[in-house]
Amino acid sequence: MRVFIAIDLPEHVKAKIFHEFENLRTKNLFNGKFVEKDNLHLTLKFLGEINEEKIEEIKSKLKELKFEKFDCEIGKTGFFHDKNHIKVIWVELVSEKIKELQQQIDRLFPEILVDKEFSFHITTARVKFVEYRENLVKEVEKIHFKNLDFEVDEFVLIKSELMRQGPVYKILQKCSLVK
Repeated sequence: MRVFIAIDLPEHVKAKIFHEFENLRTKNLFNGKFVEKDNLHLTLKFLGEINEEKIEEIKSKLKELKFEKFDCEIGKTGFFHDKNHIKVIWVELVSEKIKELQQQIDRLFPEILVDKEFSFHITTARVKFVEYRENLVKEVEKIHFKNLDFEVDEFVLIKSELMRQGPVYKILQKCSLVK
């Protein structure tokens, strides 16, 4: 099964992000797919295809991790690859502690190599074709999230099933952070 470790966002944060990008959707500036509200998250580590036996081992390792709760906030918007070759539209998640948590998780699974540098982002849309690039960049850069902060008190192990209509996520384990 395909699994990853993530910070699942609180409902009020998901709702605000989704609302802002719903407004963008109505402008029809690109062809692609917006991430469903319930699927908005920050991936801490993608583990890939893992068999059932290995899942229990992963769950045990994650239970051992001790990390304090921390605050974070929603930051700026951006693009992967860049403004000229847009493939993904994202929102930044800002906190000094996220990278520390991600590094501790990486140390738990040294056999699973990281193929790129960790990026504190929440994917909001995957872009296939941009109809009006300059307009899209302008509209995305107008999106701002003032005072949208929250406490991270857990991270989750998620199973991802790729379906025709998009990925379906199921939380396999919640891992609480300590005070």
